[in-house]
Amino acid sequence: MKKVLIFIFIFSSCNFTNQKEKIESSYLISENEMVDILYDMSLISVSKGINKRILENNGMKPKSYILKKYNIDSLQFVKSNEFYANDLEKYLNIYERVLEKLEFNREVIIDSIEEYKKNRANRSKQIISEEQKNNRLTKKPKKPFRSEILKN
Repeated sequence: MKKVLIFIFIFSSCNFTNQKEKIESSYLISENEMVDILYDMSLISVSKGINKRILENNGMKPKSYILKKYNIDSLQFVKSNEFYANDLEKYLNIYERVLEKLEFNREVIIDSIEEYKKNRANRSKQIISEEQKNNRLTKKPKKPFRSEILKN
């Protein structure tokens, strides 16, 4: 009898696990969408750290913004996150893709800043050369010194 109860318990627990996975997979957020969500959450998290007051003054609630943007609810996100966390390989893959997106974004921003600095430096040189040109045109010719007048 004891063996039968153990067998029934193991069988029912396995059956329960399979049903749970089926329920979660129908409610599951896709891996690609999960990458996008976590990427956006990372960006908002960084922006909150830099200047939280700007977000508060504009009435932005980061969590609700992301949920609206992806048309999901918080329970769906939590369940999907939990599902992927149970499969470590998928979870690591998702976070590696998020990190790749963040790194790419970082490189694009650094390139943009460098390009801006180059353009600004070139514009500064151009303004300085224009000012020097304008100064040469508007300067009055120098009067000769008395010694030069006496020589003639």
